[in-house]
This record gives sequence, structure tokens and C-alpha cells, in this order.
Amino acid sequence: MKAVIIGAGFAGQVHAAALAACGVEVAAIVTTREETAKAFARQWNIPRWGTDLSLAFGEDIDAVHICTPPTTHGWMVKELLNHGKNVLCEKPLSFDAEEAEEIAKIARESGRICALTFNVRYHMAVQKAKEIIQSGEFGRPLLIHGNYMQEFNAFPAPLDWRYKPQLAGTMRAVSEIGSHWIDLAQYVSGKKITAVSALLGNFHPDRILADGLMYPADSGVEGEPIHIVSEDAAALTFRYGDGAMGNVLLSEISPGRGNRLTLEITCQYGNLWWNEEDNNILYTAKKGEGVRMEVFAFGNGFTDTFRTLLTNYYGEVARRKAGEAEAQENWPTFEEGAQVTAVCCAAAESAQQDSRWVEV
Repeated sequence: MKAVIIGAGFAGQVHAAALAACGVEVAAIVTTREETAKAFARQWNIPRWGTDLSLAFGEDIDAVHICTPPTTHGWMVKELLNHGKNVLCEKPLSFDAEEAEEIAKIARESGRICALTFNVRYHMAVQKAKEIIQSGEFGRPLLIHGNYMQEFNAFPAPLDWRYKPQLAGTMRAVSEIGSHWIDLAQYVSGKKITAVSALLGNFHPDRILADGLMYPADSGVEGEPIHIVSEDAAALTFRYGDGAMGNVLLSEISPGRGNRLTLEITCQYGNLWWNEEDNNILYTAKKGEGVRMEVFAFGNGFTDTFRTLLTNYYGEVARRKAGEAEAQENWPTFEEGAQVTAVCCAAAESAQQDSRWVEV
């Protein structure tokens, strides 16, 4: 198996480590800067590097990993599919609902294996939660809610591509961390979000940039004045199919919250909840029976979830290369990614119209 990675940032590093763990050779690294590609290639012992996307077109390449900012995903996926490549793309698939649907359609018609990196699905406790919901033991989901809190963009915050609309679009909390939560809620519950009411918070649109870090405009720090358009936090309320309802609070500015993603699903006859910072514990409860805590003593972590995703993905690549029958999809599809994009776009539209309900 041979892969190509496009993009040498944090995501590229995660993919390279996961590919190495899965025994997939990285044949080339492509970035926008020659020196960055060369350094990445030296770090991971990759034989070819450069800035030309054609490095990914070789007949020996089994799949291409897109680890670049979101606004580049659309044209890049189309170009790779035109060259007959299987594609594994970082989320979100796109910032435009129509483009995302178009990409999903092209991918489906191409017959290629296309997946998104919604890796949170692959925590063992999450898989057990989905199994419980699917079994029907708890009955129909009624409330689906939670939060996703991080401290990465609390002050002082680094100014990176996430703040540049030409690379990251005009959203941040919703599209970056929110897309993970939205996918997870729908995946575990089996319910699709059908409408959104959103409130977005950009608490410091005017900031001071000093030595690559941003500070509040009134902090007294001397530097360059800059203007930020994307949101630091978001409060989203959802309607789901089959009458379920719920919400999520998203924040990239909460000190002490390294990666706190929580999901709780209340059903007719039971309740379950999970927190990614305690990722190997799943809580369940039925009325009058107290709380049950299942500990996955030999569970997995963040990097393991990527390995599981890649193992599933490349297992299917290998089956098709061997001419075997296609297996049931066990990875986040472009169709699912397009639906998440549609939810994000509905949230943006709702926020622009004083939180009115917007259909997905």
C-alpha cells in the first residue's frame, strides 16, 4: 500500500503517524512550500516531496490524504478523483452546502473509496454507545445534547490559518470542532439534524497582534491592530428526525478544557453519556437503577482512533485491489460529510437572522 499526504501541518503529522502504524508507505508529501515538504519528508523518511499535486497521480498510489485548510478541499478532491484516486479528506468537506453535495455526488459516481476524518467515532466507548442505541434496549432517542470545549484559542491566541477566511471560511468553532460533535451525535443516535437555531459569539472582533499572538484590543499590549470575523463560541439548538431535540455549546476559549467533548442521549427507557477527556468510560442509567459505569480497561486514545479509521479504510482498498466483493462502509462517507456541512451552513444562516430556525 502506498499513500500521498498533502499538507504538512498538525493533521499531516497525525496522518503520517497513523499510516506508519498501519504499515502503509507514504510515497510522497506535497505542500505549498518546498522547504516544508523536504523537512517533512526527512522526518518521516518519505522518498519524494514537492509542491506539485501531480506527485499524487502516480499509478502506484493507492490513496491520497488531504490535510490542507478546508477551502482547498473541493477542487483538490475533484482533481484527485479525475485521476482515479481514492481520497481520505480532513473535515469539514466544504464550507458550501452545494459544493459539498456536488463533491459527494462525484465521489459516489466515481466508484472510488472516499472518507472523512471524523475519527472520534472510533473510541471504544462510542462504539458501545452506538450499539446500545441500535439494539433498541433504551427505546427511541428523545434528547441529544452536549458540548465541545477547548482552550486553544483563549488569549493569548496564535494567529494561524484558522483565522484567515480565504483558508478557513468565515466560521471557526462551528466548522472546526462543531463538525466533530455534529457527526458524532448523528452517528451514535442514528438521527439526522433537520433544523438549527444558532447564536454565535465573536467576543473580540478587534484585536492586537504581537509576536504572532493575539490579545484583546484593550489589553494594553502594543502591536498591530487586526480584525477577526469568525466565532469563538456557539450555542446551537437542534431538531432531529423522529421528533428528537437537543443542543450543543461549542467553545474554543475555555481555559482548562483541553479537549472536552461530551455527548448525552436520553431515550424512552434509558440514558447514556460520554466525555472524550475520560474516553474509556461510558455511563448508562435506567430509572430507579442508579448509574452504571463501564470502564474499557484496554481501551484506546486519540491516536488509536485514527489508526482504526485507517485500518478500516485501507482494508477496503486492499479488498478492491484483490478483486474481492466490496465490504459494508465502515468509515465516515462524503455523503455524511456533506450533511454535516449543510448543518454548519444552516447554523451560519440562522445566526445572521437573529437565531431564527433554518431547515437543513
